[in-house]
Amino acid sequence: MIKKTMLLLLLAITINSCMEKKYEWSASISAPREYPVEVYTGAAGGYFFSQMGGFSNTGWGGGGSVDFIKAPLPDRLDMTWLSYVDDKFYTGEWKLPTEKIQQLFDEGFYAKRGEEAVTVPYKYIKIGFAPKGMVVVWVAGNGRQVEVARFQAHETIIDPKLISKDEKYMFEKDYTKDMLTYDSTISKDVREQIKEYGYPAPEVYEDYREKYNWKPRVILPEGSKITSMYIKMCNGEIENPYDRPIELKNRAIPFSFEIFWSVGSGKQEQEFVSRIAFTHDKEYWAKYLEGGEDEIPVDFDKNQIRNFFKEDLDKNKAVELVIKIDPNVEIKSERVTDLYLEQDGKRYEIKEKVTRTGKYE
Repeated sequence: MIKKTMLLLLLAITINSCMEKKYEWSASISAPREYPVEVYTGAAGGYFFSQMGGFSNTGWGGGGSVDFIKAPLPDRLDMTWLSYVDDKFYTGEWKLPTEKIQQLFDEGFYAKRGEEAVTVPYKYIKIGFAPKGMVVVWVAGNGRQVEVARFQAHETIIDPKLISKDEKYMFEKDYTKDMLTYDSTISKDVREQIKEYGYPAPEVYEDYREKYNWKPRVILPEGSKITSMYIKMCNGEIENPYDRPIELKNRAIPFSFEIFWSVGSGKQEQEFVSRIAFTHDKEYWAKYLEGGEDEIPVDFDKNQIRNFFKEDLDKNKAVELVIKIDPNVEIKSERVTDLYLEQDGKRYEIKEKVTRTGKYE
């Protein structure tokens, strides 16, 4: 009986110790660039948000915080925020999949660093606010981001008695309407794209979560090798695959690639980077190289690659996204000489894209 009691006590201590395990992590909020939000109040475990600094238009799954805390991983998410475009407050409280998040933090992920695959830790918890109260949570590390939860908030009206003096600005007449006129809320660039292509429909952020069985296949000049690759998907997930060739698996539709590769060896080695984005915006990579971010294009919901996956390809069969690169082509934007989807021997040429290949310095 004593032995059984001791075992139970030891088990309880072990479980409690596991639950109280502390990690170094940070939390941040994100929202599509065309659907900015402002957090009224909220928390992810011991990480707190408020209307002071709670604005976001970082792009779907974008942004990040450098304010790390040493604490147990969050088990609950409690958020109330204002959607400028919807002109509504949303609220919700949810239980986070703590075991799943903890497993990711404990295991980390493999990434290619030169010739070696190294373990990289997850450090970030990102909370994304889409239109109509949709919430997605991602766990991220440098070069990798994975969705761990999806929630639905409901509309709410804040009790005027609970509004402090510092918060009253959010409830002034025409506050959201006025905020949407500022370039700091929606940039001139995004505003011009909205004017040309229209707002993405609110439901596309749910549609973007759909996955298909595909992998990329990169064809390089003879004697070349890939050193690293970043794939950004429209559901906010990011991959930096360490295996070559890259495995076939269920992924959301990609909106951009950054492929780092080299040819030769030793002093004769030359390093290149090839960038691909699926958009009509011809200045996409130019803006990125000037200090911007490669966020999901405003027009991606209308792009050719998305229509191919949704309407032309068989979701139950494997797909390859073939990318052929030739650095000897004089014009940088034409060095990706072939770009197509292939299924059962049939090719679907992707013409709506912006590419750029040059030496990596």
